[in-house]
Amino acid sequence: MAIRTPDQRLRVFVSSALGELAPERHAVSRAISALRLTPVLFELGARPHPPQELYRAYLDQSDVFIGLYWQRYGWVGPGMQVSGLEEEFDLGRGLPQLLYIKTPAPDREPLLTGLLDRIKAEGAVSYRAFRTPAELARLVRDDLAMLLSERFADRAPAARATVREPRPLPASTTSLVGREHDLDEVVSLLERPDVRLVTLTGPGGIGKTRLAVAAAQRLRGHFPGGTAFVPFAAVSDPGLLLASIGQAVGSDLAGTRSPAEALAEQVGDEQWLMILDNLEQMVTAAADLGELLARSAGLKFLVTSRTVLGLRAEREYPVPPLPLPLPPDQAGAAPGELAAGPAVRLFVDRARRVRPDFAVTPGNAAAVAEICRRLDGVPLAIELAAARVRLLDPVALLARLARSIDALGTGPVDMPERQRTLRATVQWSVDLLDDAERSLLEIVAVFAGGWTIDAAAQVAGLDEDEALGLTDALARHSLIQLDRTDLGPRPRMLETVRELISERLANRADAAVIARRHAGFYRELADQADRPLRAAQAAAVDRMDAEADNVAAAVRWHLAHDPGPLPHLFRVLWPFWFLRGHPDEALVRQRVEQLLPAASSLGPQAEEELLWTAGVSAADRGDDQATQAVRRRLEPLLPEIRDPFLSAVADLFMAWSTPIAGDLGQALREAAACLDKLRGQDEPFFTSVAEFTASTIETTLGRHDRALRHLSESRALADESGIRWLAAGTRVQLGILQVLQGKPDEARPVLVEALNLSLAARSTPWTALSLAGHARLALAKGDAGLAARLAGAAQGLRWRVGLQAWPILRRSEAELFAQVRQSLGGEQFDQAFADGSALSQREAVAAARAGPAADV
Repeated sequence: MAIRTPDQRLRVFVSSALGELAPERHAVSRAISALRLTPVLFELGARPHPPQELYRAYLDQSDVFIGLYWQRYGWVGPGMQVSGLEEEFDLGRGLPQLLYIKTPAPDREPLLTGLLDRIKAEGAVSYRAFRTPAELARLVRDDLAMLLSERFADRAPAARATVREPRPLPASTTSLVGREHDLDEVVSLLERPDVRLVTLTGPGGIGKTRLAVAAAQRLRGHFPGGTAFVPFAAVSDPGLLLASIGQAVGSDLAGTRSPAEALAEQVGDEQWLMILDNLEQMVTAAADLGELLARSAGLKFLVTSRTVLGLRAEREYPVPPLPLPLPPDQAGAAPGELAAGPAVRLFVDRARRVRPDFAVTPGNAAAVAEICRRLDGVPLAIELAAARVRLLDPVALLARLARSIDALGTGPVDMPERQRTLRATVQWSVDLLDDAERSLLEIVAVFAGGWTIDAAAQVAGLDEDEALGLTDALARHSLIQLDRTDLGPRPRMLETVRELISERLANRADAAVIARRHAGFYRELADQADRPLRAAQAAAVDRMDAEADNVAAAVRWHLAHDPGPLPHLFRVLWPFWFLRGHPDEALVRQRVEQLLPAASSLGPQAEEELLWTAGVSAADRGDDQATQAVRRRLEPLLPEIRDPFLSAVADLFMAWSTPIAGDLGQALREAAACLDKLRGQDEPFFTSVAEFTASTIETTLGRHDRALRHLSESRALADESGIRWLAAGTRVQLGILQVLQGKPDEARPVLVEALNLSLAARSTPWTALSLAGHARLALAKGDAGLAARLAGAAQGLRWRVGLQAWPILRRSEAELFAQVRQSLGGEQFDQAFADGSALSQREAVAAARAGPAADV
């Protein structure tokens, strides 16, 4: 049967299931006609011939095949094994084929999914995704125009033949930012002759594909056989692994008894680099890859996957998040320095794609840095966030992110569907888990800042072997990270992932049980750490430091559900907060104050412990009003305290708070009472703090010899405990004593050591005290201008974090400031003091280290 068109223009056959895509067929027909080509469309019932005979005739006389696919597989006629849709594709193999797949397709029929997987695995056909008829029409016009220019310039029959070359690397549409070190590492691995298989692992959106392509581009000249890129994101059948690789290198493995052997013969002994992208769905076929490696010595694979393959030849390279800018308490970098960091560089690069004038400025630098920290340095998340600056400035964007990760929006339409939102990226990985793995993933979302295997086991109700095995599986899927710490490997979840998985946890029937188990585990952990923390044992402090976020979550749970254990928990935890250099405001100030109104109803010991914690916390942060209010409530209870340790440290609090009213003699008696009670209790840390307290009071009273004796005891205990900030404090006090005794040259190295120890401990209070000590030294050396600037720097450092000098230190510092003012004159002092208070910590430390002008 001959079917003729009105003229001899090229015929373009359009194949689609007839139960859908009518607007799309119309749009394609118009696009074909606009190029002065003839659309050939089969419409059931449009001709008086049997359907199968008709579309076969259409295809036989067509020059180009276009396939449109969405959700329906199509009609399977009597006696047919496949639908007309699939038969049309197979019959059209001799023609140039252009395929278009509509997304999303939530109800796609399984038979159509199988057909599309087969088409994509074969890799010889161009296919593109579309969403609307207008987008489809544009794609068809562009693709046909390109096809005509390449294939039909000469209409000789030979033009129909196709010679498949290795699939080239995908062209990069965006620059690789912040991955210089990782790129060097991956290239170095691939250059080693003993490395045959490198797997780049990491969570979705971490940048594995982009890094792999960049490494392959750098190594183009190293592989004479060629470099091929094999995408697997759309391939769900592990049995198609070798067939997909074969198609990528131009080898048809259909019908071969041993695909690995046939592929090895095809590539021969030549050196090849093959990038296998998104291989996490094909892990069960890893043995086929191992066989291929064994058969072909010239093959080298660079794999991207959310999970390792488990082959002996495999070298895993976990792709890390981009390095983040320092948090605010360690920052101080200018906008230019901040913008040089990898995560911020990526944000700026992508932001300029939508706002060419975007730059990091003093007004937005802090917000940009916090956005990058909030998104864990994950490139996909940063890119999605940067795209939002088209409409939102960074400050507004950060505020939205604090409410929901969905504020990131969606990525460009040419990104894979699974990566257009962070939610879709995470869901892609979750879908690869089995039920037990998925359950543990949801449970560990209750942890904040990481966890240990024993914690996961108890909260999940598993034995430790089960928890270990499932945790390993989650790490292999890149849904959790394993941090190498001094305490051993520590699993954690990226916060962007945790926020999304937490939604799944909240929907579980046992969510309340899991939260209660979590709070109970960390309450018991803190209770077990009571004695070690009071002794300032480094291991206990490090463990609690690692668990600080989980402890905070446990406190919040108890506040909401069972506040009874909290007074004791606060008392146990306060030494930890103090050892870190300053109290945790969120826990100490807000949480303790929430319970204070009901303190008297909690029982005698609970009330005493709660008041003590509230008092020492208020004193430590310099809140005189709150300190005095607690003192008035605790003082009548002192004779009733039965716990020896609590009785001793209650006296210590009194010694800290009494100087607010100016009675240093009474403060000294209270410090002495504390020391008397502690001497028989084996409490080296609190004894050191009490000796330091007595020393500072004696110094202020002008009794330097007595001050030095107390200080020597305090210093010995501080050095023995290994607590850097406490050791720093004793050295500051020693330097001050030496200056007051007229020994500035001896004081200088001691104060320098104190400053270094304070910086190493990242302790703002002791760094400020060290700067005040250097101010005293500068005045003694005759440089009153520097003394005023350093005094201002010390105060500025405290003010910026909401702290004041301890009450026992204030009189001494006030006397110092008065002496500097008298030396300089009021106006000059005020100006120098103001200049100093504006210095960053880095600038203030540099000024202190430079020393007085007389030393230069």
